[in-house]
Amino acid sequence: MCRSTKHAIIILLCVCGLILSGMSSLWKNNGIDTAAADCGIYYVEEISPLENRFVNQVDGYGISIPKEMRVVDMSFPGIRSILEDEHRRVEIYKEITGQQGVSTEAYINYSNRFLTKQSDHLRVRSEKLLWKGMKLNVAQWSREKLIKLDDDKNYYACIDIMTNDAVYTFLFKSDLPLENCGGYMDIIKDFYTFTPSQKANTAQFKHVEKRNWNLETTRAFEKYFAENSKLSWGIFEHSTLFHMEDLHKLEQKIDYDFPIILLYSHVKSEYDPCMVGQVLQRAYDDGKIVELTLQTSTVDEGEHNMVYEILNGKYDGFLKAYAKDVVDFAHPVLFRPFNEMNGDWCAYSSYHTSRDTDLFKELYKYIYSIFEDAGADNVIWVWNPNEKSFPNFKWNNEIMYYPGDKYVDVVGLTGYNTGTYYKGETWRSFTQIYDPLYQKAISLYDKPMMITEFACSSIGLDKEQWVVDMFKNISRYPNIKIAIWWNGCDFDSEGNIARPYFMNESEELLAIFKENLQEYKQSINGEKEVVK
Repeated sequence: MCRSTKHAIIILLCVCGLILSGMSSLWKNNGIDTAAADCGIYYVEEISPLENRFVNQVDGYGISIPKEMRVVDMSFPGIRSILEDEHRRVEIYKEITGQQGVSTEAYINYSNRFLTKQSDHLRVRSEKLLWKGMKLNVAQWSREKLIKLDDDKNYYACIDIMTNDAVYTFLFKSDLPLENCGGYMDIIKDFYTFTPSQKANTAQFKHVEKRNWNLETTRAFEKYFAENSKLSWGIFEHSTLFHMEDLHKLEQKIDYDFPIILLYSHVKSEYDPCMVGQVLQRAYDDGKIVELTLQTSTVDEGEHNMVYEILNGKYDGFLKAYAKDVVDFAHPVLFRPFNEMNGDWCAYSSYHTSRDTDLFKELYKYIYSIFEDAGADNVIWVWNPNEKSFPNFKWNNEIMYYPGDKYVDVVGLTGYNTGTYYKGETWRSFTQIYDPLYQKAISLYDKPMMITEFACSSIGLDKEQWVVDMFKNISRYPNIKIAIWWNGCDFDSEGNIARPYFMNESEELLAIFKENLQEYKQSINGEKEVVK
């Protein structure tokens, strides 16, 4: 093709990008900001009557694609590109390896470890090939079709192309066996790399709809999450699942009543009528709002992952009863389903589910639909990735799990100073954790934020000074409207306390919390007096 024709196509794509920037409904369900598809980030050019060439100028590669295959998502071109035809969806990632990143072997082996879970994944093929002077790792597998998904793509192939300094991952998903709908060689056969010529812009997720909350919930959201709302404090205290006495004793010592408490719940085979409703009511009677977290159980050998079972309808009875109790409660609830999904310790992380982050988004939206059907007008939806992704690979990046603007009211932040009990852990100050976390968050999310849980271990350096610095610096993050201290501990495999996060670990520590929380209380009380 002549150079002028190629340039004409690029100009056309730029014009289309500008037009589409005013048509956000095209990508609304995926929460994509169309302004991210800037000119020059990628282009598509015709190379034959049957094929086009797709070129990503941020990651520096080009491939041939069938004419019917379209580009559906370039909102984060330095993380992932998505192409699609009638049956196949192709996600493309570039992972830096070698001295600047993880080793190639570690990346491939860790990424494909889920294939050992044969109760969920049927491995079809796994082999290493030498192709056009490049090393390829090819894995193919399938899983059971999920009945709750309209267009479930349950046939997979992952082609990792290894170069000197990177692995280019092509993750294929299809609703038919790949050999029946084009395979994968037509996409990678003309693969080539070049020095990237563009830098990625950042899309930002935004509010697109107002909630039809009841009046009390609307007022609660405005009180805690308005632009001018002052910081409020909350706490996790395990005993509040059963009674409020221990929390009251702690509150008396620091002369501060926490307005928000954190509670956990888990998906189970049968719903316990006492599981949610009574706990929410007890907290409400005590003048508190609950940050209610829902999680699935861990993945045991031989058992099916709950993500698949939920999306097959197995837990509909539990989830509908759970949602009904929350809705019947009628008062405001901060609902946080499936937090820290970008951490491999969570069974709903794509690390356990075919590296397919779309499954998490479908899971989240499925729970949302159950609550919506129940008439939930008292639920404030909190979406909460972990501070860092584990593994820290692009296919596991937090934005890959974002369900869409419609489904998120508040973005949760979670970052702990875990101390130095375990080898490899580093003591980190509050600002060392939250400066980069906050900057990342405000660049990605135009939404109110809260620290859904955080704390500092006492194993390492000076915990008291850490807390002093925390109170001194938290005002640097004005979009954070609530901060919840996790008053508990983590145990090691032998039952020893590995990370003591307790607020009441010493009288000195209690005094620091008391002194600083009094200032917050006086500030809020003073504001109320002015309002009166």
